[in-house]
Amino acid sequence: MSSEATDLAALERFFEKLALLPPPKPPTPNLFSEAGPRTNENRLSDLMAFFMGGYPGSPHWLAKAVLHALVRQGGFDYEHLQRINWETVTTEREVGSWSAESESTKRLDLVVSGNDFVLGIEHKVWSSAKYNPFNVYDDLLNRRATQVYKCILRPDDSEEDVPEYAKKAGWVVLPYSTILKSAYELYGQDVAAFNQTKWQIFYQELLQHLEAIAHPKEAKTMTEEELDFSLKHFNDLYEASQRLDKFEQELMAEGKSLIAAALQIDTSELGTNKKPEDWGEQTRVWRFFPHTWGANNGKGSQMCLIYYPSAESEGDESIGFEVRAYLESQESHDPWLQEIEQTFLKVTPVTKQPDYTWYRDGGYRDGNDNDTWYEIKGRWLALSAWPREYTKAGAMQALGDLAKWVDDNAFPKNP
Repeated sequence: MSSEATDLAALERFFEKLALLPPPKPPTPNLFSEAGPRTNENRLSDLMAFFMGGYPGSPHWLAKAVLHALVRQGGFDYEHLQRINWETVTTEREVGSWSAESESTKRLDLVVSGNDFVLGIEHKVWSSAKYNPFNVYDDLLNRRATQVYKCILRPDDSEEDVPEYAKKAGWVVLPYSTILKSAYELYGQDVAAFNQTKWQIFYQELLQHLEAIAHPKEAKTMTEEELDFSLKHFNDLYEASQRLDKFEQELMAEGKSLIAAALQIDTSELGTNKKPEDWGEQTRVWRFFPHTWGANNGKGSQMCLIYYPSAESEGDESIGFEVRAYLESQESHDPWLQEIEQTFLKVTPVTKQPDYTWYRDGGYRDGNDNDTWYEIKGRWLALSAWPREYTKAGAMQALGDLAKWVDDNAFPKNP
């Protein structure tokens, strides 16, 4: 038996042992992580505003936690904190102020007001603070009160993207962890000490949700059994990871070659992302960008090879595939995109047909009723299809053929 065959046989035995490990207990679900705002910045800010006294009769618990956290960061005066009448505290969302420089209204995410102070909060979940007009926010806050406090609320304590002028003006970066520390310290006296209401439960869910966003890696830990297994079989795990990397690079190279052949271009005229993207739930994606597609309609038009674990393969495989095209325009709901969408829906069969290497199934596989949809404020059109032959070979053929269809219909060459 060859060395390669011996190695593969050893890996087979390792995978058999791996399959015997008991599945990890599912994490305790969180209402806001699973069915609520998740990491949507605006919706999460709306939720925060509610627990900052943003509505008549809503609690002020989070506003108090934020101000206590600011004291820790040196952004709020402790003596002033002790004098606050919390019944007078209100919170507003998306407070606007006119910017003469840009001739437009700029909006601050959260404004917390008391009888003798105002706190401005710019909330950033994952987006950058580099281009926010903090000088406009300063003018807004200074018109509201003589005692002004301000902070940038975000999951971590990074401040590299905060403009220097904003730092000098007193904009303090306030990480979720600091707020959570204050919130849990105050929980006993401000929340748990009173008769139980639904808001106490929702507030606790919100705090757990913020903690999950602030510490995503810390939430994923191994059981003792999994750890012992990994220590014992580290070499096998490492070899398996190396082979997975090689497999994914092989998918990328084959996909790139097939698309280039279908479009009759050199592979050098086709860009790809450096690594496959992780879309969660073990779904991985390679993106392919034909340079000619970006000449007139932006740089985002692309083909995607999407793959994930699946038991539905029609071959001796445990992987499933979807192929997808994205078309980008500089204009929202461009008639060009709408025309391509209608043509795609008209010509693509909804069941497997011998003359097509791909089909659309109206959501049979993923539960989504749409085979086409728009993203990024209507500037991107997605065309989703499934390979007729549900194997790696079938997916590759569908990827190349769909790329050729898109090239002919969306980017026709001048005669």
